[in-house]
Amino acid sequence: MLKPYERIDELFRENMRIIQSSETFSFSVDALLLANFVKINKRDNRIMDLCSGNGIIPLLLSSRAAKPIDAVEIQSLLADMAERSIEMNGKSDQITIYNADIKSLKTSMKHSSYDVITVNPPYFTSNQPLKDKGPQSIARHELHIDLKGIVEACRYLITNKGRLYMVHRAERSAEVFTELHNQGFRVRRAQYVYNDTNSRTAMFIVVEAIFNSNAYADILPPFYIYKADQVYSDEMLEVYYGDNRG
Repeated sequence: MLKPYERIDELFRENMRIIQSSETFSFSVDALLLANFVKINKRDNRIMDLCSGNGIIPLLLSSRAAKPIDAVEIQSLLADMAERSIEMNGKSDQITIYNADIKSLKTSMKHSSYDVITVNPPYFTSNQPLKDKGPQSIARHELHIDLKGIVEACRYLITNKGRLYMVHRAERSAEVFTELHNQGFRVRRAQYVYNDTNSRTAMFIVVEAIFNSNAYADILPPFYIYKADQVYSDEMLEVYYGDNRG
């Protein structure tokens, strides 16, 4: 099952396991926060996860609802890890991974197919310093697609009144809001994430945006990963462990 440099990590709240590799790009706390922010309703039929990496978001969401989940990842190494993690957790009937370029989805997927779309996109522009153009740089930098291209793909795939959930760097939040608005989305909920209660500058922002809606934005209270003493906050412990705290 495991290849060189791979390991298996635990997803404690969901009672699942996931394959990760030191040679590619492991998920971080931002993926957990994004999945935690997602609301899945009874009327939702299909879910799509873009920039899926090793499949962390589909796995987390599959524990909360038996909805069909599709996921797209451009890197074959990560898509392969995702498929093996999905099989390991017995989720192959629910989750489908596509090793594909988001820019090509208009030719292979139907318009307005998904009620919920999640995306943890590359955070950094392509003109920011790069160590190389390997797997980690592809995951972190807009080498293959930028924010505009991702939102355009979401617009094509999402149903009327469908919901898009995104996590991004806080310093790009104005750009995120603008691009969503330009593509017909209206931000419904947004929350800034801080490292700890002493931090003055946010690290991330998570947003829920509705397509073709007149909803007003609800800016939620700040989310703190740590308390002032660098102990996990109660909110973060809930994200990690839920009722499975040891």
